[in-house]
Amino acid sequence: VFSGRKIERMLEENLPMMILADNRKISYHTINNFRSSDHANKVIKQCFVYFTSLLEDEGLIRENAVFIDGTKIEADANRYTFVWRKAIEKYHAKLKEDVSALYEELINKEVVKAMTEEEAQTSQGLEILAQETEKEVEKLTEKIDQKPKAIPGGSKNKAKRRELKKIAHKLRKDFIPRAKKYEEAEEIFAGRNSYSKTDHDAT
Repeated sequence: VFSGRKIERMLEENLPMMILADNRKISYHTINNFRSSDHANKVIKQCFVYFTSLLEDEGLIRENAVFIDGTKIEADANRYTFVWRKAIEKYHAKLKEDVSALYEELINKEVVKAMTEEEAQTSQGLEILAQETEKEVEKLTEKIDQKPKAIPGGSKNKAKRRELKKIAHKLRKDFIPRAKKYEEAEEIFAGRNSYSKTDHDAT
């Protein structure tokens, strides 16, 4: 209880508080003035030292377990540890749209042949797309190494390799991790609308 007025009321209604105050009635003015005084500041610091020393003597804490530097440890039990089904479905749908566009691009570049668009939208399908793209990059590198260094108007193979390298990087660093994350989340939901990151059984 932080409010001076509430503490004043507790001194009249709450038995443990009445015992602590030796049945004295103390106004909220007196309580608030005491709390903001230099005297209270010194007393609280002394009490802290005595209390922690007592805990150490009783073996309840170790010396290195006392923090007075403002250390804060965040609890796991807050609303930001939850994963929401609607959000996952929304982001997964957007990812599938981006994958469809990339799939069409790889079909046009003749990198992918024996894979459907639906297969490409899974994390396993994306892994195969990445492997096929990287193989094509290796083939182009071999072709480039066999040709003369300077080609009038620039090398088409070099331009294609640059584009495929970007696609492979996007697949590895963005699309595949996201697809795995969304698929795993959808499995954990198991028909529910949310789950906690720290306790998958909690909703």
